[in-house]
Amino acid sequence: MALRGLDLACYKRADSDLAKHDDASQRMQVRLNPRNTFTFIVGAGFLYLAYVIFFKSGDGFPEIDVDLTDVVSYAVLSVEMGGYAVRKIHEENSNELNIAQKGLTDEGKAELLTKADLVSNFLILDVLQRFPRLKVITEEKDSSITEADAAPYRTDSYATWLSIRDVLAKVPSRRLTLSDVVVYVDPLDATQEYTEGLTQYVTVMTCVVNGDEPIFGAIYRPFMNETVIGIKGWGVMTSDQRKVTPVDLKDTIKKIVVSRSHAGAVEKLAQKAFGDDYAVEPAGGSGYKTLRLLNGTAELYMHQTAIKKWDTCAGDAILRALGGAMLDLDGTPLQ
Repeated sequence: MALRGLDLACYKRADSDLAKHDDASQRMQVRLNPRNTFTFIVGAGFLYLAYVIFFKSGDGFPEIDVDLTDVVSYAVLSVEMGGYAVRKIHEENSNELNIAQKGLTDEGKAELLTKADLVSNFLILDVLQRFPRLKVITEEKDSSITEADAAPYRTDSYATWLSIRDVLAKVPSRRLTLSDVVVYVDPLDATQEYTEGLTQYVTVMTCVVNGDEPIFGAIYRPFMNETVIGIKGWGVMTSDQRKVTPVDLKDTIKKIVVSRSHAGAVEKLAQKAFGDDYAVEPAGGSGYKTLRLLNGTAELYMHQTAIKKWDTCAGDAILRALGGAMLDLDGTPLQ
């Protein structure tokens, strides 16, 4: 094929341009931009870190440490919020408490449930759930109560906190692994007595368990406006900052308190074990009976029928804080 001079010149120029383009392409393929390389490395590092945290840690979240002071503050605030509702509902509707039966005990007796149980439970959980990822186990599972139902019985949380902050300021700082912490809640202890107007027995309780050990308990008496808190290794204090000390046994009344609504055969057991040296007194509520041991108006609290952890946990923690304990009938500390 013959090419004219102009055509040959154009052909050579085009061929030269193509060679330059190929050379530039080769240079682009092997040259790395330092900034892009750095961005890639950093991005890959974050992806690996996310993999380690969210997949290799097991539950999808890293371990978090919390301060016992913070957990205790929420727990105490919650029982006072719940207790306020318990008292207000009774004051407004003592003849109409919306009493229902939620089941039967192992002994076949009715377990009662009131509006106060549910509203108190709602308000307590509302406070505790502001603490992210805190595990809470409560007696009441009914979730039918709404914010609109609870609102008339909600007290000012800030004012409540101000009333207890001096006590909370004395709580020792201690680091806990959040995944080891469980809070047990009894939003209304002594429901049977509550429905009968025997409000002196009524308490609201929370308990903090670390691993298998109850390390903090709060028992609030809403109709007496008194809170008692106990922490392992620290001691026991009331809401008016009164330090509670162990009562000398020689000054303790020789009395055994037992359940008035779930007694079973415990009265006979107590008399068989201790004879006539001790008087036996039926009383309502596990929290109330624990407080009787603290103030020395009873020496023993005995219970023989089935009982739940939320009934005993707060009292157990408080007794342990004073060097006491709750034991099973074989003498083994409760777990």
